[in-house]
Amino acid sequence: MRLRNQLALVVTAVVALIVAVAGLFVVVRIDNRDAEALDREISARADRVRVTASTDGTFASDGSFVARLVRGGQLVKQIGSPAGFPLPVPEGYATVRAGDEQWRSLGETLPSGVQLQVLMSQRDLDVQHRSNVRIVVLLVVLAALLSAAGVWFATGYMLRPFQRLLTSARELDPADPSQRLPEVSSPREVAELTSTLNGLLDRARGSAPLTEPPPVSPPPVSPPPVSPPPVSPPPVSPPPVSQPPVSQPPAFAAETVEIPKIIVKQEGPDLSSPLAGLGANLDALLDNPDMPATQRHLILAAMADEHRRMVALIAEQADK
Repeated sequence: MRLRNQLALVVTAVVALIVAVAGLFVVVRIDNRDAEALDREISARADRVRVTASTDGTFASDGSFVARLVRGGQLVKQIGSPAGFPLPVPEGYATVRAGDEQWRSLGETLPSGVQLQVLMSQRDLDVQHRSNVRIVVLLVVLAALLSAAGVWFATGYMLRPFQRLLTSARELDPADPSQRLPEVSSPREVAELTSTLNGLLDRARGSAPLTEPPPVSPPPVSPPPVSPPPVSPPPVSPPPVSQPPVSQPPAFAAETVEIPKIIVKQEGPDLSSPLAGLGANLDALLDNPDMPATQRHLILAAMADEHRRMVALIAEQADK
């Protein structure tokens, strides 16, 4: 899943949860307020019934509430509605059900021992509660949609530089070492990422000749294998020339000077092996002008080793 979609989903879920919790808190507060108002209304109706009954002995209702008199668990009188309510009458405030409707009840025992029960329907409270719940649900849905749309467009605007950077990186030509990612100045994160990638490209292209693999297709003419440079044996110093004694006759002295093998051993350094290797490498380069770069570097390195070896041998002989 793309980062843009993930951010939109996460923010939408968080906003919807916050709005739902806040709406639930508001609905509970409204329900408690309405319940307290209904309890006060029932208490006022009970006071009016008691005053009327004690003044003129009448027991009447205006239709907005139900009044009942219960003695010993038996219903004595009921006004305001013919609905059947459960017995016995609970003391104080309570919620009772009659049929499919809930009623708020206030029961109290009079000095005569008769229980007075005043009830009012909670239909209006239920209607108000359902209306409040619908409003909260609509607010949650509206907040989720608005937050999702806002996050979608905001993340699209924020991720636009990264998209341009990704497009530029895909359009780079590996065969062109001069291509680089376009420099940007803002936002700072994209600028730092672009500079880092350009530096990585420079380092990778700088080390490409050393790690470049040979081409898949073989060259037209296969060059001879490059053998490792021969290890020249250490130079053998000539044996010391014995000088004839002075006391010998002149004839023996002349023969000693004319001995050829003593003069032949005073030869220079043995350069035949380095020269042969150098010549073989030169022939390989001349015979194969299309040689791969990696193999050409190896042959040149071997020639440089042969050259240094010859210089070292000549310098060693000159020191002697």
